[in-house]
Amino acid sequence: MRTLFCRSTVVFCLLVIQTIFPACTNFEAPELTAAKKELAGLKEQQNIYNYAPSSYEYFISHNQYPTTIKIYKNRELLDQAKKNCHVVICLSQQRGRLYVNNQVAADWPVSTGVPGRSTPTGTFSIREKKENYASNRYGKMLDKDGKCVNSNADAFSDPMPEGGSFVGSPMPYWMRLTGDGVGMHIGKVRAGHRLSHGCIRTPGDMARELYHITSIGTKVTVIQDIEPQFPSYSALSAGVQQNAIEKRIKELEKRIYDLQMKEYLAQQNHG
Repeated sequence: MRTLFCRSTVVFCLLVIQTIFPACTNFEAPELTAAKKELAGLKEQQNIYNYAPSSYEYFISHNQYPTTIKIYKNRELLDQAKKNCHVVICLSQQRGRLYVNNQVAADWPVSTGVPGRSTPTGTFSIREKKENYASNRYGKMLDKDGKCVNSNADAFSDPMPEGGSFVGSPMPYWMRLTGDGVGMHIGKVRAGHRLSHGCIRTPGDMARELYHITSIGTKVTVIQDIEPQFPSYSALSAGVQQNAIEKRIKELEKRIYDLQMKEYLAQQNHG
């Protein structure tokens, strides 16, 4: 009887504690509290850069720039592009930019030449344009039966199979820059990666638009680092900070989830 009375007293006391001090029964681990606090602070920092969503500054500070596959376009400037435009290809960023009246009208990912077949730097002019074009050097070798025996062939150095043929790689919307075969064209692009034999591969939608905007003689500058006239260094710096914040937020959200699951399972085991 005395044991029953003691147990009843303990249960009663626990109920009183839960009623008066509910936080005591919902104890949170210090590391979980710290993670939540850091997460809240980082989310506040995300709102510091209040660029207009349609602006170029917003684009480069909110899209994991420059290693994003996304394309920026300013339609108002693009409509004026034929009058005064200049293309810049930045190799270090693997980005192309179209300037109109010294403002960025478009910004897109490119994939340029791999090491050993690097895209040459310098100032060039578009010297030839063809909507349907195929390389006379790079492509695939076929045997006499039409079977591909070399899918990455160099017609200038790889042997031709007896009775076989060479089929040049298609380069739609070709804009030639050099006499030895470097140009801009539609091709496979992987943001931030060099993939070509020297050409400047451009996403289809952007290549077609560039083709219709540019003309023979349009200036194209290929440089290693960011061009001096780049207008938004502050937003680019903000973007680096934003990217770091977003990465840390993802880490914290996963950490908080793992800690909460750990606490939940511990409660279930002791329930």
